[in-house]
Amino acid sequence: MPSEKEFKKIIPKMYKWNVENLALFFFIKAQQQVFPTMTIDQGICNYRRFTGITFTEWDLDSMRTTYNRLQKEFYETAKENR
Repeated sequence: MPSEKEFKKIIPKMYKWNVENLALFFFIKAQQQVFPTMTIDQGICNYRRFTGITFTEWDLDSMRTTYNRLQKEFYETAKENR
């Protein structure tokens, strides 16, 4: 029987994440792949422009905290499943 692929092991944890949080995380990660010197705050500003989210709906500090938390969870889960 074939073994489970490594990238599929993180999927159950991703289901627990909010859709907006997940979109923010992967939007910034994709931008950083294209523009390696881009900061998280620049990525957040681009995400705001792309989605139309205002500061009153989701403030910068909360977005930065959300991104950092998801990044930590993502890499911890990936490390556990190696």
